[in-house]
Amino acid sequence: MAAHATEASFAGNSAARQAFEKLGTLVGSWKPQDTPNSKLTIIFSHTANKTVLLETWMSGERQHSLTVYHLDGESLLATHYCPQGNQPRLKMEAAKTIGLIKFGFMDATNLANTEQSHQHSLSFTVPKNGTVLLRNETYLSGEGIDTSELKLVRSDKGMEP
Repeated sequence: MAAHATEASFAGNSAARQAFEKLGTLVGSWKPQDTPNSKLTIIFSHTANKTVLLETWMSGERQHSLTVYHLDGESLLATHYCPQGNQPRLKMEAAKTIGLIKFGFMDATNLANTEQSHQHSLSFTVPKNGTVLLRNETYLSGEGIDTSELKLVRSDKGMEP
């Protein structure tokens, strides 16, 4: 007979575990700081007994993309489900800046080669006390590098639904 856990359990207190818990503090809705009337909303939510964090991008009422964060042993992984149809997997890398969580390209599905446009890196500077969240991402293709930064502010109280 299988036992069912009532709470998520993770071994140890690794850097990956600490980063996953820090990302969990982002649960709720976020909007661009400089364009508060933007249709873009980014929603962070837990699922699977809080062992998975979802980052859902909404454009108005339409879902745009999804990134799924989860622990894999001593690693923190992010799989980005892109509107381009590929799914890059990124792995957390060591960061020297306090509060910075960064991910680098590991591999991808539905990507014939790395010359095709794909998310290649992603980072967060996680806010303290509800301040501005910085989210940076880099897309790589045969045409070069495209880097963007979003400054996000909470548009709710950060409560779990």
